[in-house]
Amino acid sequence: MEISDPVFTTLRLNPNGPLFLDSHVSRLERAYAVLFDTALMVDLDDLEKSLSIISQSRELPCLVRIQVHQGGEIAMIPRPLEAYESSIHLITQPLPGGIRDQIRYKQGDWEAYSNTRRNAITNGGDAALLVDQDMIIDGDTFTPLFAFTDGEFVIPDPMMGAVESITLRNLEHYFGKRIRIDQRKVALADLSMCLDALAVGTGIGIRRIASIDGISLGSDLEAGLEDILCEIEDVGFIEGLS
Repeated sequence: MEISDPVFTTLRLNPNGPLFLDSHVSRLERAYAVLFDTALMVDLDDLEKSLSIISQSRELPCLVRIQVHQGGEIAMIPRPLEAYESSIHLITQPLPGGIRDQIRYKQGDWEAYSNTRRNAITNGGDAALLVDQDMIIDGDTFTPLFAFTDGEFVIPDPMMGAVESITLRNLEHYFGKRIRIDQRKVALADLSMCLDALAVGTGIGIRRIASIDGISLGSDLEAGLEDILCEIEDVGFIEGLS
C-alpha cells in the first residue's frame, strides 16, 4: 500500500481548552506507527502551548488539524467551526478508492474526501455518507449511529474502511448500561428498519440524521437515543464542560 504523508487528526478547540486531546494524540500515534512502522511520541506540553497560542488569535470554538509528517515534523492548522442545525440531511457519496476492507486512518491531503462533502452540499445536503456497493462505510467527518426496530444500536463495521470515532468513544460512559453499540455491516436497505440515527464527530458535534438522499429517517423518542442526546447537550459534553 502506498503511504500518503502526513497523518493527521482534527480536534475542537474550546474557550476552556482542547476537547479530548489525549484521545486525539493516542489515535495519531497509533496511525503513525501502523503506517510508518515507527513509534511516535508526541509532547503533550508542547501541543498544549501551541494550542494556547492559537486560541489567543482565533474565534473560539474552532477546529485545529494536527498533522505529523513521516519525519516527525508536526504542524497545526486552525480553521473555523461550521454551524449545523440540530438535524442534518445526508447525501450518499461513493467511498474513494484504495481503502476497502481495512481500518482507515487519516493521512495525506484527503482531497477525495473533501470533494465528497462539497458534492453533498452541491446536491442539497449538509454532509456526505460514504457508501460502497450499497453498504454504509462512514461519514465524511463523522460516525453514523443507527437505532433499529429490533433494539439494536449499530455503527458501520470499521474493517470496511471507517475511521475510529474519538467523540463516540468518549460518549461511552453516557451510554452506560442503557445501550450497547454493535459494529457490523449496514446496508442502505437496512434503513427501512431505522427508528433513529445520529451523526457523531469532532467537527459536526452530535446531530440527528433527518434524511439520507431525501428519504426521511425516523425520530422515535422511544428508540433510546433521545434521552442520551438531551443529557449530552445539557452537560455541555461537546463544549468540554461535563
